Formats: sequence, structure tokens, C-alpha cells
Amino acid sequence: MSTKTVNRPPDTRAVRRRVSLSDRIALRIGMSLIIWSRRTHHVRPSVDLETRRRLERERAAREVAWLTQVGMLNRWR
Repeated sequence: MSTKTVNRPPDTRAVRRRVSLSDRIALRIGMSLIIWSRRTHHVRPSVDLETRRRLERERAAREVAWLTQVGMLNRWR
């Protein structure tokens, strides 16, 4: 935490703007969802080795395709 905000009180001369009711409700719902999602423990499903290998192959193929596309764009320039 910054020491500047700890030692200095907040500026009370700032113009205070009203927050709409819909914004307050949205903020409260969003914060509740964030807190709820952090409290619930997600158990990751077990992935079998064949599925893991297939996902790795697909990821490697995407990387190769991306690299070749970038290489072709560099040549084109």
C-alpha cells in the first residue's frame, strides 16, 4: 500500500457525483459474484492421457499455422 494514501486524508473538496441506482445494483451483483466464485471450490475433471495428447497436438498445430502465417506476412512486406 502506498504511504502517501495512508498518511494523507482523502481530498474532501472533490465534487461528489451521484451514482445511479442501476450502477449501484450492478456493482453489488458483480462483487457478490466475484466473492461467491472465489469461495466455491472447483474440482477439475480428470482428463485422460489420449485427450491430453490430442489437445497438445491441436495446440502445436495452431502454433505452427500461426508462425507460418506470420512468416508469410513478413515475406510479403
